[in-house]
Amino acid sequence: MIRISDVLDADPFSDLPLSADEVHLLVNREEIKERIDTLVHSAGKGFPQNVALLGEDGTGKTSLLNFAEAKAKLLSGFFVSHIDVVEGTQIRDIVKILIRDLLNQIHFGLGSSLLRFVSLGQEVTHDELQKRLTGVNVTRSKRVKLGESLVNVFQYSRSITESKTSPEDIVGLLDMLRSAFALIGKAPKAIMLLFDEGQYVATSRAVSLLQQMRLLFQRKPYVLIVGGSPDLFQRFSEVEPTFGNLFSEQNRFRLEPLTHAHVADLLERRLALVRKKGGDIEPFESECVDRLRDLSDGNPRYVIRIASAALSLAREESAVTPQHVEEAGMQIIREMGRDRLDRLKADEQELILTVARYQPINFSALQKALPTSMDLSTVSRKVRSLEDRGYIELEVRGNEKLCRLRRALHEHVKTLI
Repeated sequence: MIRISDVLDADPFSDLPLSADEVHLLVNREEIKERIDTLVHSAGKGFPQNVALLGEDGTGKTSLLNFAEAKAKLLSGFFVSHIDVVEGTQIRDIVKILIRDLLNQIHFGLGSSLLRFVSLGQEVTHDELQKRLTGVNVTRSKRVKLGESLVNVFQYSRSITESKTSPEDIVGLLDMLRSAFALIGKAPKAIMLLFDEGQYVATSRAVSLLQQMRLLFQRKPYVLIVGGSPDLFQRFSEVEPTFGNLFSEQNRFRLEPLTHAHVADLLERRLALVRKKGGDIEPFESECVDRLRDLSDGNPRYVIRIASAALSLAREESAVTPQHVEEAGMQIIREMGRDRLDRLKADEQELILTVARYQPINFSALQKALPTSMDLSTVSRKVRSLEDRGYIELEVRGNEKLCRLRRALHEHVKTLI
């Protein structure tokens, strides 16, 4: 018997974000990649447009941001900063990362070396800074001018990181950096900020940051590409209503779930990386594609995780069967449901538990069944937000809309009620 381990060199189903040279492994994202490529090229010519990548966790947002970053770095005069946002990210964090990343592109390691000066402000001395600039490949006179300019940048950055800031502060800081670059003949043609997990700044605590970003990214040469949850713009509108105006409708890309054909394509692309020469058997039986699609709800990350687990279960057998996929999938989606529930706020968890008890249930009945009082419009808004984020499915029956939990969440929640 020929075993799967005889046919494949390794397990190719890693769910880590793809680097730029691996982005061909993304499926059903070709049109978005082409559009990003065009927009990056246009920004480098002086015609910037901002972009939003909207999708559930695991749909490829970070991989596409990596793709955009790599494309931009191929262009002369294109400066890039990639910021992974977490809950609690503050303006001082943004300032430090911007300074570090932009200076690193002047000279490798320069920004990382100078990062500690951001918090020193007035204590930064010209001599101290000049020592750090020794390796920068410019004339001595230009190095002196750059040092003088950077002292001013670091002093200004202290006022941003240690005091209440106005929306003009980041703009002023970056204009000072641009002037510093121009002194040594490296004036940026475009400055791109890649913002991952943008929903974490769509909170009332981030109003000032959103105002600063709005002011900055409506001006040349700045470009913003943000990745976030499907309801990102709804969240932004509740905090800073004008922020969404930065993104034209044609540049808001929704990363849709994979279809049966896409899942089959994903398997083939991944398996092609590790097939041994002469291996002519298919490791996955054809019926596995349907099970992978159904168990994962078409989410690429969970297609990959379930495929990996199923491959491990069947490694010493002749093929992965639908039974292997089902066994692997049930283990994974219960944990997936647990993770998803834990991310929700208390009132959203309460709503989820109520839906689980009575599903399918319409909005009016759901409102009455909730243990905490909530008006119907609030229930409707929260349900639609949960639908956008992949927690709930809506079904139309006659004149009413019924809601039920997505499978992974339901598998976990039903153990709690």
